[in-house]
Amino acid sequence: MKTLSLLSLLVVACTTVAAHAAEPAAAPAADCITLSADQQIVRANANSDVLLRNGDQHYIVRFNSSCTSAAQSPKLAFVTPDRAGEICSGGISSLRTKSQTCDISRVELITAQEFATRARARR
Repeated sequence: MKTLSLLSLLVVACTTVAAHAAEPAAAPAADCITLSADQQIVRANANSDVLLRNGDQHYIVRFNSSCTSAAQSPKLAFVTPDRAGEICSGGISSLRTKSQTCDISRVELITAQEFATRARARR
């Protein structure tokens, strides 16, 4: 009887371990990028978006709604709860200014040439 009970426990334990091993690992958010220390934010005439150079990648960071303080605030910070050092689309991240928090709707990859053209047009 003891052998049967131990065998049953062993089968249950093995089944539980196998079930957890079969679960897929949590996938990284597809619409997130890791921020580097080498950044440039172009915010001249910013209201609906800012331009971001992150290392050698270039992006348009679009807001859910108007972010009037982005152009003039002395302090800007990208904030993503539970994902320090990343910026994500879909309202997960926000741009914090001195007086406003602006939810980010999309982070769009653009070319270096498009970044330069858009940056010049904002001056």
